[in-house]
Amino acid sequence: MVSPETPALLCADQADNRIRLVDPLTPGNNKAILWCYPPEDEKGLTYRPTDAKRVEMDGQVFVLAACHGRVQLVRFSDQMVVKDFSTPSSCHSAELLPDGSIVSVNSNHGILRLHRSSEDFTDIALPYAHGVTWDKGRKCLWVLGDLLYRFDYTGGKLALNRSFELPLSPTGHDLFPLQDGAKLLVSNNDALFLFDIATEKFETISEMKQIKSASQNADGSIWVSEPTVIEGAKEWQSDSFIPVLPQVPAIRYTMGGARFYKARWWQRVEFSY
Repeated sequence: MVSPETPALLCADQADNRIRLVDPLTPGNNKAILWCYPPEDEKGLTYRPTDAKRVEMDGQVFVLAACHGRVQLVRFSDQMVVKDFSTPSSCHSAELLPDGSIVSVNSNHGILRLHRSSEDFTDIALPYAHGVTWDKGRKCLWVLGDLLYRFDYTGGKLALNRSFELPLSPTGHDLFPLQDGAKLLVSNNDALFLFDIATEKFETISEMKQIKSASQNADGSIWVSEPTVIEGAKEWQSDSFIPVLPQVPAIRYTMGGARFYKARWWQRVEFSY
């Protein structure tokens, strides 16, 4: 199994609808595949993937794959799908809760969905729903849409606790924690921010627009899927991963032929699991 210390990227690749774990340091990055779901010799996903997260449950590592119309929890060791739930067709991300339930965020539909099982789910209206992260220390769920929302989760139910206005515009895209658990990466159409949970303040760390995903590397640097124009690709798709803090223009990990929506560093997320 690839260890949490491996410098790898987990990508929701829409080129052929697969979740790929890629070694960015090997020449010919597009062929340096460490793990792939579905496997390369099988048909790709029926649904277009938008996000993939390394999550943990009962001491095991899983990949949580969000797709337009589906969310799946895939066991990393043998690629077995252990949870498979239908979502609205605008699903942008998902999160695993401590009791094994899954939440999905669905942008065009404006829905935060709590999935208890295939048949048992609850929808909560949440405009522009795009990002979601569980906070195990505070026992709450952070959700990003037109605002940054904080939900309590008790007794299998979500209850809105607080909401915070986003800087510049109400167009949240990605939400992911820093490693120390004190701040959240928040992107919208206009920039990338850090939200300090203690002070409840936003700090701008990059003025790059249209960032779809962001995460922190083990060395403390912050990376994003590069907003770029690729001939023949959709405007939200990328093939490159770049640092924005510190900003080092000469460094870029490019996966030829990739069309990922979100990509994240492969490592344990202590903030959530």
